[in-house]
Amino acid sequence: MKISNNNFTNEEVILDFHEYEGCNFTNCRFVVLGYGAFALNKCEVVNCEFTFAGPAASTIQTMSTIYNNIGEQGKTLIEGTFESIRNGGQAKQA
Repeated sequence: MKISNNNFTNEEVILDFHEYEGCNFTNCRFVVLGYGAFALNKCEVVNCEFTFAGPAASTIQTMSTIYNNIGEQGKTLIEGTFESIRNGGQAKQA
């Protein structure tokens, strides 16, 4: 669902399956469930927080377990994932 040019203040905003464009968010709580993609295009975000629930929270817990409990190989895997995120999803070129 596309939502354009709205103002959100002091609200909980579910992001999954939504595309927000030109919206303003102030003091909001974004919730990522992990069921579907979302977009925040040309939006202003002021003093908001992101939270993760459902499959998204499970994924973060899994990544934490790998990073903290599988030694250097686990740390390397998760750091590589973060590097890919920093590069916009592109694998780092050697």
